[in-house]
Amino acid sequence: MKNKSGSKLYMIIFLVLIVTLGIGVGYKRNLATQVLKVSDEKKYVYPLGNLVGIKAKTDGALVIGYEEDDIQYIGGLQIGDNIVEVEDKRINSSQDITKMLNNLKKKEIKVTFERDGEYKTDTVQTKYENGTYRLGLWARDKISGIGTMTFYDPFQSGFRAIGHSITDSETEKLLKIKEGKIYNPASVEIKRSSNNLVGKIKADFEESECIGNFKDNNTFGISGSFNSERREGLSLVEVGKFEDIKLGKAIILFEDKNRNITAYNIRIKSMEKDKSSNKNMIIEVVDEKLLEYTGGIVQGMSGAPIIQNNKIIGAITHVFKNNPKKGYGIYIGEMIE
Repeated sequence: MKNKSGSKLYMIIFLVLIVTLGIGVGYKRNLATQVLKVSDEKKYVYPLGNLVGIKAKTDGALVIGYEEDDIQYIGGLQIGDNIVEVEDKRINSSQDITKMLNNLKKKEIKVTFERDGEYKTDTVQTKYENGTYRLGLWARDKISGIGTMTFYDPFQSGFRAIGHSITDSETEKLLKIKEGKIYNPASVEIKRSSNNLVGKIKADFEESECIGNFKDNNTFGISGSFNSERREGLSLVEVGKFEDIKLGKAIILFEDKNRNITAYNIRIKSMEKDKSSNKNMIIEVVDEKLLEYTGGIVQGMSGAPIIQNNKIIGAITHVFKNNPKKGYGIYIGEMIE
């Protein structure tokens, strides 16, 4: 059993287009003491837009490849399966599997795994070389990456981020998260997007800078809770409904070079009536300052909140590989539900 080194958190390449709220009016973020009445018809959250480091341990060990290139499976195990038990004992990592194999010292073992939401059990032969037992496959059980926070809901004490699922970079399978944490980056470096080349965000973060936790990871992003209440410097904004969203001007919130949350102009180019995906809107970045800074949308920007007419209406999720100025956005209602 081996663990591939250098694994990365796979962020789906997202689209970001934002336009200013009102003509020539910047987004105000100095209403920390503002009190808004919440009715059954309206909901309010704090839009964010800050970058965070993401680390997580998977719930089990995801099969991502084999030691030998000429095979398609080992026993009943296929790439994308999530191993959860060995000989009826729960495992949490690839290290757990290696330890159990060398304690059992068997030529074959019973393995329980999850595939497409169903649990299956099969007998798998082990490999014994140089005094060590293994399964002869590669597995992933830890991930690390960068994403963008979308909003904080003070009424449910929770956050939402990135607007799409965390998936494995090699299998593109959704990762089941056992324990996830978010961190304040100590430093941020942005490699700009250019024509036909999507840029990316690099950041360093320390364990001591953990600011929140999450377990939920689904099609519409990750959700969890902060370690402490988040209100300072933020303004409550009404959550927009589908019928509130219009083609044209909007803004996105994202960190500038000085790590301050800044509003950047985008334009909503099209909208889909189908709300079941995370590609509901096509947006285009039109803000010259953001284009100069990032070149458009970059990997790690997924989750940047979209604001229109003083309402949060969605978040960036993907970028067009052949035109990084354009990308997809998700409706905010999908992230909240």
